[in-house]
Amino acid sequence: MSQHHHVYGPVLSRRLGRSLGVDLLPFKTCTYDCAYCQLGHTTSHTMERVEFVPVDDVLQEVEEHLAKDRPDIITFAGSGEPTLHSGLGRCIEGIKKITDVPCAVITNGSLLWMPEVRRDLAKADMVNPSLDAALPCTARKANFMAPGLNLRDILKGLVTFCSEYKGRIWLEIMLAKDLNDSEEDLEAINAVLERLEHVERVQLNTVTRPPADKEVMALSEDELKAVQKILCRESEIIASFAPAKEAGRKDITPDDVLDLVSCHPSTLQGLCQGLNAAEDQVEKHVRYLLQQGRIVAEERAGESYFVCARDDESGR
Repeated sequence: MSQHHHVYGPVLSRRLGRSLGVDLLPFKTCTYDCAYCQLGHTTSHTMERVEFVPVDDVLQEVEEHLAKDRPDIITFAGSGEPTLHSGLGRCIEGIKKITDVPCAVITNGSLLWMPEVRRDLAKADMVNPSLDAALPCTARKANFMAPGLNLRDILKGLVTFCSEYKGRIWLEIMLAKDLNDSEEDLEAINAVLERLEHVERVQLNTVTRPPADKEVMALSEDELKAVQKILCRESEIIASFAPAKEAGRKDITPDDVLDLVSCHPSTLQGLCQGLNAAEDQVEKHVRYLLQQGRIVAEERAGESYFVCARDDESGR
């Protein structure tokens, strides 16, 4: 069994189908430290672009996976802000040489003011940028930008990117109660939306998984529907409001997940049942363990099963 440190899944995405994830960064390396981030607070807060992992290693892992499975899409996402990787464009180019599976990049949009970032993203088939705040005071609370970033440049970069990019743009707006959903905030977001060209979809989301700051709360479905009426662009709600089962335990750790899969390969649902834990908690630890190369995902009978990587099977 080979360890895949930078490729995970495929995972079933409500928006993108069976998505093969490509994670180019050390865990929680980001330009933002968002109050609502499901992965917790940023540990490496930076705007410096670096080749964190070798492009050739990433391409080898993607090619190995594609030899046994064809996902619907290959998505650059994961543990932080993918545009921080200085070789992002070369990664996309390399993938396109070995497959016709489309490539998407999920980005917070913070570095779109950089021409080199826009050049890298131009190679992707789809880009999913975020627009969570259009007022400086709100951006400081909601996103907490890395030193050197300023909201004016970020918004200008988003406008420029949307005017230049030839692929599909799905813009996500993540809202949290009393954080960035005020009338003034929505008016400011509207002012930016009016300047954005070539946006195929505007998608509204809210906090449906445990956030970095525990006091951050979700908007209700009705509240998101009210926001839809305020926005100047047609939008869709992508947050899931399916009733969640109460978990019997709240304190699971990555080692709990690792211990289970070491003796019993499991799907995400199986892990939730086996650990008696909520899906959002389990998924957070699974993503971390995949990025660390301590577990791997295998496709079995049309489902992704998580199994212990060989080095971990012999002891940790």
